[in-house]
Amino acid sequence: MFRFMFFKIQFLSIFCVFSSFAQTPFLEIPNDLSKKNNSVENAYVVVDNEKKTFSTFMVNEQSINAYLYSQELEPISKFASKGLPEGYNEIIGKTIKNGQVRLYFKEYYNKKFGAVLFDFDRQQSIETEFGFKLQDEIYLQSHSYQDRLYIITVSKKSSILNIYTFQHDGKFEKKSFDFTENVFVNGKNEPTTLYKLLYDSFNGLTSVVKIEESNPNSLQITSNLSKIYDRGDSFILSIDKEGLFTYLLEFKVPDLSVKIASIEKLNGIGDEKFNTTNSYLYKDKIFQIGGNSKIMVLTVKELATKKELKRFVLSKDEDIPFKNSAIIEEYATNQSIKKKELDKTNLLLQIFNGGNSGVAVNPTSTGYQLTLGGNEIIKRGGGGFGGPMVFVGPGNGMMINSTNSGMVVTSGFNPTFYSFGSFPYNEANRTKRIECLFNEDFEHIDGEIPQNVFNRLRNHTSNLPKAKAETVFRMDDYFVYGRYFTIDNVYKFFKFSE
Repeated sequence: MFRFMFFKIQFLSIFCVFSSFAQTPFLEIPNDLSKKNNSVENAYVVVDNEKKTFSTFMVNEQSINAYLYSQELEPISKFASKGLPEGYNEIIGKTIKNGQVRLYFKEYYNKKFGAVLFDFDRQQSIETEFGFKLQDEIYLQSHSYQDRLYIITVSKKSSILNIYTFQHDGKFEKKSFDFTENVFVNGKNEPTTLYKLLYDSFNGLTSVVKIEESNPNSLQITSNLSKIYDRGDSFILSIDKEGLFTYLLEFKVPDLSVKIASIEKLNGIGDEKFNTTNSYLYKDKIFQIGGNSKIMVLTVKELATKKELKRFVLSKDEDIPFKNSAIIEEYATNQSIKKKELDKTNLLLQIFNGGNSGVAVNPTSTGYQLTLGGNEIIKRGGGGFGGPMVFVGPGNGMMINSTNSGMVVTSGFNPTFYSFGSFPYNEANRTKRIECLFNEDFEHIDGEIPQNVFNRLRNHTSNLPKAKAETVFRMDDYFVYGRYFTIDNVYKFFKFSE
């Protein structure tokens, strides 16, 4: 019998967690398709907006148990699937059609792919291993939209990007895009390849994180140098590895037409060259940040025209005139999160010596909330907050958490949950940041920083016992949080809003 391996996501017990913001019990699903000793180790939810239903998939060592409910919370169907053979440890996306749901999996070494089709009308599943294996290609990310899944890869030592399109019926095809004639350059303004821009030779990894701009994303996510922005009928691959340009490749689906752009960025001021640069897209604007231990610069530009709308420059010896919070240092491991406030600007800018700069953007009723700063991975023995740090397993910053190559959720499948659980990385990390408020014209305004739903959840749960089989997803205009209760053998959902 095939067995799943599992991971446990940190931070939540329940009850007192929800006392301070709007929440109501939403739904309880008994774990009645498994024996009592087969508890739920992971749970995933897929919302079908066309059918007004949502399906919950509870994973244990023996099976994937599927439950279908209407959005009025009426039970419709339930059954169990044996799942795929051992080794397919990562859910990367889904397709939905005619009430069916197909979940797509990737095996541990990023070479092979499979899927499980859940047919709720017939109460049957079909398990499929796709008949190809990546050879001279590197997996980057996935994109799900309606009844198609797109897997994006880059060919080694080239500027060829490949997209595998999977239809809901299991058929798939590959389309390659050769960008050799588009001149990519490195930090020395020398020609380079798309592969080199995406590949981290130091860590031997290619990490592309998925972003949904409607989520309150943190610097642990947005400081990644390569991102894919999920915009439904399109996705944008942004690349910031080198200091001269932000490269943007926008693909429309399903026809896969592509537009490519290079947005010049500051990589220094005068004799001060930046150690790190990065960017963040929000709607029709691009926010570019760069800095070193002496200076930080943020620019805001229109995407279409590349026109600079605003520029902020900060030096280490001056107070920060546009911040609405203290300088916050956050040190996070899989075991805990510790925060403290810093009193000098130079302590903020120190993060640019060894970490990636980052910016995150969230809308407010009067304009924008910007998070500015950086994030760095702390290696073994790196210290922090007065003690040696604990290094927890391998990882590239893309997965939420895993143990012994167990089942994981990535940003490719559920960016909302990934945003909510952004801090429990496999490697400990340190973030330094400030929070800033601006009006629609990017003029600084006074005011207190609003606490978003995710922050309030984290504040209430970071020191509580570990939760089991958590999930967070968006339905209509609210969020739903779920968790497995072992003693009752029940999976419970709670609805909450800002």
